[in-house]
Amino acid sequence: MPLLHYAKVNINSNIFDVYKQESSIEDIMERLFELINDKTEYEKSSYRSFMNGEERSEFRYSETYNFSELNKVKKGNQFYIIGKLVRRYPIFTEEFDALTRTSRPAVISNNSTSILFYFDLESEIVVFSERQKFGYNQFTESMKELLNLSHAQIGYEVFLLNDPYTMKERLERAHKVKRIKSVVIPPNVNEEALGDLYDKDVKEMEEANITKKTNLFEVNDKSNKGINVNSKLVSAVINTNEAYEKYAKGYGRLEVEGEYADGSTFKFDSEEDSPYQTHIEEREKNDWQRFKALAQKGISIFRAKVTINKHTDG
Repeated sequence: MPLLHYAKVNINSNIFDVYKQESSIEDIMERLFELINDKTEYEKSSYRSFMNGEERSEFRYSETYNFSELNKVKKGNQFYIIGKLVRRYPIFTEEFDALTRTSRPAVISNNSTSILFYFDLESEIVVFSERQKFGYNQFTESMKELLNLSHAQIGYEVFLLNDPYTMKERLERAHKVKRIKSVVIPPNVNEEALGDLYDKDVKEMEEANITKKTNLFEVNDKSNKGINVNSKLVSAVINTNEAYEKYAKGYGRLEVEGEYADGSTFKFDSEEDSPYQTHIEEREKNDWQRFKALAQKGISIFRAKVTINKHTDG
């Protein structure tokens, strides 16, 4: 099932003015809302080579990005732009000559791929679903460049949001966990904050002079049931990893693979920042109303979770 990605539009150049209250994020977003248009274009060029018969030829490869079909809404508590970000790029292919019965090189110069996006200017979050030939790195880069070209007085950065849910919370949403790999390295004993982590298991490692311990839990692919993450054995591993993540990052690692109820697969790695994502049906990717509703829901869930985490951590 396709995924919705969530990216933060960050005001980079004037952030200290915002801190000093010389300008406000709200005013900057208001101006950006006015300036975004479908005429501004971002061009990215590079030189590439290809074999032309027995000779290698070099050419300038250029991609052009622009917004299109923009719908701007500022009414009540609604403050958003929905539209498409278009990637235009040449395709080098062949065409067949029916008379000579031969193929020859050809270029489709105005090929394009577009991604529907929802930009909530109140939360400064952009939601999109990547497509073949138009991945999330290309989207965030071109979105950043187009915003900077549209609003030249401000420097913007665009980056994917990290998942605010812990590994345990993510596992609770999983339908079937198929594989868990845990790696533990004993922390330095002279670090007082790590004392609670020095449990029986780690002490036994010290006694045996083991400097790294790996646990691997797996279930057969044909099994209808996944690994029971609430079992005593697995819970102990997950809890230990969470403690290491909080107090001794780098001393423990947890990798989990499985699938959701809809059949889509996942792979979590505690050492890597997992991006925040939600699901969307393939048929809904081009349904503007449904896309907007799912994007708004995903943003609300993300912001609520971040708020809860702040109060919990505080």
